[in-house]
Amino acid sequence: MNDHDLPRRDTSQKVADQVAKTYFGVTDEFDRRHVIHKCLLGAVEAAVLTPFLFLLRFGRVGPLGWGTTVFFVVYLLLTAIGLYFRPYTKYHSPVPLRGDWLDRVGAFWLVGCVFGPFFGWVVTSGAFPITQSSWQWMYGLRVLLAAAMPIMLALPLTRYVRGQSAWVAMPLLIVVTLLPVSSAMNVSMDLWEGPLVLQVQSTGQPELILKHTGRSLGVDH
Repeated sequence: MNDHDLPRRDTSQKVADQVAKTYFGVTDEFDRRHVIHKCLLGAVEAAVLTPFLFLLRFGRVGPLGWGTTVFFVVYLLLTAIGLYFRPYTKYHSPVPLRGDWLDRVGAFWLVGCVFGPFFGWVVTSGAFPITQSSWQWMYGLRVLLAAAMPIMLALPLTRYVRGQSAWVAMPLLIVVTLLPVSSAMNVSMDLWEGPLVLQVQSTGQPELILKHTGRSLGVDH
């Protein structure tokens, strides 16, 4: 077997160039600077306009509004950062793209960071009744979607965090992954500690309360 028989692996530079050209229309230095400028400006606009639109439409921003805002801002900032470091090859990973099943799992990392917390929020938002018999599995499902899944999807990407690229890639992996994880912190603590039994002053009956999310499970039987 000679070198021509070996499977070819794309370098990080080649992959970056393909993504920049295909998704952002970047073909030269002028395009790169222009798109970076638009992304940074768009991040500021998203941070201001998205909560305003939720407030205008629903009368409050709420968790979904803030989550949507964070998604747009982080996406635009990540795009700007990626394009900024594109010509600085010393900050690119020295590990060639392998294209195996771990890469396919890691490709869903950003998707999991966005839609994991969203679907987790839907489960515990009140769209489905949360009762004494259902709260544990519903809270557990939210922790799985919003916290466990983004972490698991990020793990395959750590094998590319090598050399000088670690100074850029590792903080991005940690910070972006912690954003969805933080959305499930209160739910995780309630799942760990369980409900508290509090005396209701109006009725004098004991009531089950999930302290960290402030949700009532009704009268303790």
